[in-house]
Amino acid sequence: MPLVDSKGMLVFALNNRFAVGAFNAYNLEMAQGIVEAAEEEDAPVIVQISQGALEYASEQCYAGFVRALAEAASVPVACHLDHGVTFEVVIRCLRAGFTSLMFDGSALPLEENIRVTRELVRIAHAAGVPLEGEIGKIPDAAKGPLTPEERRKFLTTPEEAVQFVEGTGVDALAVAVGSAHRMRVQAADLDIERIALLREKVGLPLVLHGASGVRDASLKEAILAGIAKVNFATELNKAFTSGLREKLAQDPDVVDVRKYGVLARDRVKEVVKEKINILGAARRGREVLSFISNFYSGRVSADMPGAIE
Repeated sequence: MPLVDSKGMLVFALNNRFAVGAFNAYNLEMAQGIVEAAEEEDAPVIVQISQGALEYASEQCYAGFVRALAEAASVPVACHLDHGVTFEVVIRCLRAGFTSLMFDGSALPLEENIRVTRELVRIAHAAGVPLEGEIGKIPDAAKGPLTPEERRKFLTTPEEAVQFVEGTGVDALAVAVGSAHRMRVQAADLDIERIALLREKVGLPLVLHGASGVRDASLKEAILAGIAKVNFATELNKAFTSGLREKLAQDPDVVDVRKYGVLARDRVKEVVKEKINILGAARRGREVLSFISNFYSGRVSADMPGAIE
């Protein structure tokens, strides 16, 4: 089926207490593994391309192969820009055909973050594409551990979240609630009370970044509290590279990239399938397709949380 945007997926997930997996892909094999896993689990899925990935290949390249995979799939697939940190990159990805966008202005002063995000929302919505914003800061575990006091400074506050949502019109909100980017082990527990309060205050699908380092039990609690989109990258990178190492160790003379690429792809697929089930998204693909059709035809109530006006 054609690529879809992420809006209907996340509204449905929020109202049905599960989360859509958003998985970062850096090459064709990773994207294949992600979409194949979603097909086998009958789950909606978001293939994410980070701004950093655009230094490896162009936005046109990524949009092209994700579109091709989506058109051959039976489940809803979105192509999402993850952590776009410049105005120009967001617009480039919109023009390339991405069906979901994120502007991460969390490093900016709050007023500047609101101003730039609001303008990008206006442009994206004119093209019928949803945009995710971020408030609060998600730390980078690779830069070293934080003290409890330092970690609290990063967390999203309900007051700033309300100000940001009202000032921008974003479709989904990435929040800092205890996770960290590039964690190599699952050791983080999330602030569930904060998530529930944010959900109550802003009424939008909430997004969790840095989920590879979050304990499964805490992740499930977070979804019940209001998280509707969960991002994974580090675990997929680990799975892909372990597959490569395994194949090259077994057959050090192999020169056909397809032979080690397929094992790396399968390792990614295994991880994605596991995460889809933890998120409660398995066997929801057809339901999401039906909802998306009704959502954009106006046959569902416009006063649902996060519904398009």
